[in-house]
Amino acid sequence: MSALDTAYLLKWIIQPERRGNSWRLTIKEQRRRLDRLLCKNPSLQARLSEIITEVYGDAVLMAAREMDCAEDNLPADLPFTIEQVFTEWWPN
Repeated sequence: MSALDTAYLLKWIIQPERRGNSWRLTIKEQRRRLDRLLCKNPSLQARLSEIITEVYGDAVLMAAREMDCAEDNLPADLPFTIEQVFTEWWPN
């Protein structure tokens, strides 16, 4: 699982004024990659909660770097569900 999708979802939530097609397409691409990864490795399904928790820290660092802010300014805990990461859900 990549932290990239989660980082872009964080940016999407925190910087709505900067949302654009590039971010949207990056999120969609990563979701497709995650879907393929899970199809090829179904045993990962049982570990999704653990994995997303592990990569969330990386996602926070990526998003903070790209937004040029302190990681403390981002949610300490995942602000969306695992299902939302993998589906066509878009934060308002």
